[in-house]
Amino acid sequence: MKRLDKLNLEASNSTYILEMKNLFRELLDGINVGIAVYEATGNGSDFIFKDFSKAAEKIDKIKKSEVIGKSVKAVFPKVVEFGLFDMFKRVYETGKAEYHPLVIYKDNRISGWRENYVFKRPSGEIVEVYKDLTKEKKKEEELKLSEENYKSLFNRSLDGIYKTTIEGKYIDVNPALVKMLGYKSKKELMSIDIPTQLYVSKNDRPDFKNRNKTFETRLKKKDGSIINVEISSRVVYIEGKPAFYEGIVRDITSRKKADELLNFLSFHDSLTGLYNRAYFDEELKRLDTKRQLPLSIIMADVNGLKLINDAFGHKKGDLALIKCAEIFKKSLRDEDIIARWGGDEFIILLPKTSEKEALSIIDRIEKESPKLNGKEITISISMGSSTKTETDRSINEVILEAEDRMYQRKLIEGRSFASSIITTLKRILLEKSIETEEHTERINILSLKLGRALNLSKSKLAELSLLSMLHDIGKVAVPEELLLKEGKLSKNEWELVKKHPRVGYDIVRSYPYLAHIAEAILYHHEWWDGSGYPQGLKGNEIPLTSRILAVVDAYDVMASGRSYKSKMDIKQIIQEFEKYSGKQFDPYIAKKFLELFKDDMIKDMGGKPWSS
Repeated sequence: MKRLDKLNLEASNSTYILEMKNLFRELLDGINVGIAVYEATGNGSDFIFKDFSKAAEKIDKIKKSEVIGKSVKAVFPKVVEFGLFDMFKRVYETGKAEYHPLVIYKDNRISGWRENYVFKRPSGEIVEVYKDLTKEKKKEEELKLSEENYKSLFNRSLDGIYKTTIEGKYIDVNPALVKMLGYKSKKELMSIDIPTQLYVSKNDRPDFKNRNKTFETRLKKKDGSIINVEISSRVVYIEGKPAFYEGIVRDITSRKKADELLNFLSFHDSLTGLYNRAYFDEELKRLDTKRQLPLSIIMADVNGLKLINDAFGHKKGDLALIKCAEIFKKSLRDEDIIARWGGDEFIILLPKTSEKEALSIIDRIEKESPKLNGKEITISISMGSSTKTETDRSINEVILEAEDRMYQRKLIEGRSFASSIITTLKRILLEKSIETEEHTERINILSLKLGRALNLSKSKLAELSLLSMLHDIGKVAVPEELLLKEGKLSKNEWELVKKHPRVGYDIVRSYPYLAHIAEAILYHHEWWDGSGYPQGLKGNEIPLTSRILAVVDAYDVMASGRSYKSKMDIKQIIQEFEKYSGKQFDPYIAKKFLELFKDDMIKDMGGKPWSS
């Protein structure tokens, strides 16, 4: 009986041990930690695999069946290099467990980071418990790299980056924000109170409810100047409560100015700053109502703008327009609307203004206009007005009437204005040139004598007289230093001087009273043989008056001398005419000139005056 009980107990213990082994196996294979059991051989010279968990198979990428009964050195040849084998030996010899918090392995199967714990069992077996930390380590490195990249971006960004408390104290700022706001250092900027020292006004700083968006606002720099910025902001919450603000600041001052300029230019003339035609048309629609009657229109035209452009260049013409615009602004009321209508035309809209009041405004502008007279040229403005008093009258009809009246004034004023312009140009030419009034008078007398000898009609003689006075009017556009230069001109300088016939042509052609001599001015430097300028005309293609003037003008230059040409005696002058007759000069006119004036030339060389 006792024997039977003993057998039953042993059987029960055996079952328990088996169950415990199975449980241990399940636990061993179920945990996500690699476990390897080794048995020492050769007094610790090598270690044989005795057990290998499923987690170990996954970590080391090798099956249990491939390692059991084999030595560590055979399975992992580089285990000695890892330092792991030495740890096994120390634990085997001392019995003291060792822990390596972080070890990197690189083998044919193993790579990455491991955490190892090695201990010795009472039976003498070595147990290694290890965990693969490669993924965690990579995440850590990625996080570190991300932080380094963020730090680099933070410090090198051209935009300002910040973090602040909800109350308005800086937690951190980058160098770009320090520079943007004009502070000397990060420390200095971080010491300010944001609500009172940074924002222009309280309304410029949104609360946390309006922070999770991009908004535009104004900030004060250290020196007090104001910049426009665009801020991409967000609120960071901790435990459901707003903890701090962070965001990116971009200076958009230049962009705002550009936007304002574009907006301004969409309604204004870029040169004068007055309203443009598009804006005027819209205002006309708005104000063309019964409530604004009487509604007056003034049309204004700047006289002689083309002449100014031709004689002095477009910069001077632009300056004339700007000065006219200043006069208009000074003479008008705040509620009046003045716009640039075209190249040299302006239009003024006068709400609730009678015809009498409109004429009074024109008078006020005309009184200011003489102040536009500059040293170089006189500027005048022709104006006409019309008034709408009944609602059924078309506003376009009013504009046309004002325009007609303006042109009527222009025709009346045109002749006297043209005369004053020409007088001014002649004066300017005499001031900047070596030529004198005596030269002009001599040319006039000689030309008329020669013209009569050639049997020119009275109208042609009148044309010739006008030509002799105005033939070099285009030289007002030639730099003074070139007109007075001694010695030979360079190629580029000569090209500038050669433009004066074209400029003179453009000037006189602008005026009906002078247009008939425009071509004679254009061609007065053409040569008989076709080698002159500007178009290389030859022979009778050149206007008769131009050919006459060419002979007379050449004689006066030879007889009087210039900075670039010495004075000649009578013999040299006659030789020069004979040499260039048929080349530079019409041979018949040159011959006639010598026949007619030889005796007078001899007298002139003796100092006796010319007689008409």
